[in-house]
Amino acid sequence: MNRLMTPRLEEAFKDFLLYFQDGKGTRMKDVNKEFLLGFIDFLRNDYRTPQGKPIASYTQRSYFGIFNSALNAAVQADVIPDNPVNRLTPQERIKAPESKREYLSIDEIRTLIATECSHEIVKRAFMFSCYCGLRLSDVYALKWKDLVRDGDIWRVGIVMKKTATPNYLPLSKQATAWMPERGEAADSDNVFARLPKGQYLNDLIKAWEKKAGLSKHVTFHCFRHTFATLQIASGTDIYTVSKMLTHTNVTTTQVYADVVSELKREAANKITLE
Repeated sequence: MNRLMTPRLEEAFKDFLLYFQDGKGTRMKDVNKEFLLGFIDFLRNDYRTPQGKPIASYTQRSYFGIFNSALNAAVQADVIPDNPVNRLTPQERIKAPESKREYLSIDEIRTLIATECSHEIVKRAFMFSCYCGLRLSDVYALKWKDLVRDGDIWRVGIVMKKTATPNYLPLSKQATAWMPERGEAADSDNVFARLPKGQYLNDLIKAWEKKAGLSKHVTFHCFRHTFATLQIASGTDIYTVSKMLTHTNVTTTQVYADVVSELKREAANKITLE
């Protein structure tokens, strides 16, 4: 088993052994659903850091995820026949903390368009995503050969991981207007070449946002959220939006419909006649 271990997996085992009385008498084959539920309860209510503090839900989920990986490694090594984590219901698992999905209003988008960004390629990539909903990873990977013209309509081919086949999505005229000029670029060249990455990209976004006078925490994913929210708010059905976002399950898209519903409730409550 040691050959399959990594420092993080070893740390997961340490947490597991701490829960099960320092590991005395505990065998891998004894790990069942009941044990896992007890471990989850331990992480939520009893586990403490060296400083004596409880751990946040995100850390709880991370720790349990590492231990889940350790159990998967045990299955691969034929130590146990299957992973008992698979028998936990969604309600029994440690849920990821809900994060606020920030999005921009139409006026805020117009403000950013009117505001100069120190790196034009950043502005173009962001606005492109805002009008088509592509993930940052897809924008980085996008090559000129992925764009196909069908009459007056441009389509972009996004390769789905599960099928390994491209899913061609139509691009609006607004989206294509934000693409950089191709010039002499080859088919294999990236559309958004030299787009910064990592913290440098975040710093550029923050500076652009500050210059525009926006108070929201704008990230690249914020533009994807904006695309989805505005699509649903404008009447596009959730199944179509799900396809445009290349979601494998419409349930993932439902969160945007919930945001729009909440906005409608807030708008309704603004009207008072007394």
